[in-house]
Amino acid sequence: MKILIIKLGALGDVINTFPLVVNLKKYLNAEIDWLVAPLSYPLVANHPCVDTAILFDKNRVRLSLPCALKEIRTKEYDITLDLQRILKSGLFSMASKSANRVGFNKERCKEMTWLFPFDRIPPSDPQAHMLNQYLEFGTHLNLPDNDVSWMIPRIAKKLPGLPEKYLVLNVGASRPVKQWAPEYFAALADKINEKFHLQPVLTGGPEDINTGKQIKEKTNSNIIDLTGRTSILQLVEVIAEAQCVISCDTGAMHLASALGTDLIALFGPTDPRRTGPFRGRVIQKELSCACLPCNKRKCKDPRCMDAIKPEDVCQELESLI
Repeated sequence: MKILIIKLGALGDVINTFPLVVNLKKYLNAEIDWLVAPLSYPLVANHPCVDTAILFDKNRVRLSLPCALKEIRTKEYDITLDLQRILKSGLFSMASKSANRVGFNKERCKEMTWLFPFDRIPPSDPQAHMLNQYLEFGTHLNLPDNDVSWMIPRIAKKLPGLPEKYLVLNVGASRPVKQWAPEYFAALADKINEKFHLQPVLTGGPEDINTGKQIKEKTNSNIIDLTGRTSILQLVEVIAEAQCVISCDTGAMHLASALGTDLIALFGPTDPRRTGPFRGRVIQKELSCACLPCNKRKCKDPRCMDAIKPEDVCQELESLI
């Protein structure tokens, strides 16, 4: 059986899709191809249950689109699973030579993709954790069980200069409204160094380099700053070997959860029941906002994140360590 997975999305979305892919390989012994965006491509391409990773880069669409379509059309897939549920993924699904195309039910589709002539999984709770929502595709395909195993590839070497024991502070987030203040991270780093005698290691993407510098300027701790300095596969190793990861709602949070590293996730406007870590602890304050989680993309007064204090995180960390 040949299966095409279409999941272009962010790192966390891809990580939450891995358990479905593991089950498809385990129970159907399927040949699995996966259409994916550049950020998550290294994880998908090196995953033991993925036979072929097909790259689509929207920033180089003139070159990338013909190549992706050519790869999709070279095989006659038995099943195409559209897990992205947007117009772009729907069009890619239609382009595949597939006997059966499967997508979310109408209520969970976006951009009117419920109009595509797909087989639809049954309606379910749209607020359920996304990992469980992806596993519903396995149930629809009559898999005997919905096991949860990520099998994250670990192929990079350990980064030189890291201490034997350290704690990761992942400082970035996909939207500013989900970020924690640099001065809070700096104060937390001081408390970690003083109370737990663990060296803090900062991680984040290239867009977080300035935040890393601000944190280093505001702390007295001997911080190792890796913001913008690790590939995805190197980040896997940094997180896998950490004593604990403290992160906002972002891909590195899901990576820590999948790797089984102790995790404290800091949540504000988003719903941890749906997009939080599948494993790990969550700190989210109850506030007098009219609707929390509000899922706002922008906010002039992000009280929900400001309400989380370094002392709150330190207290949670103490119960872990």
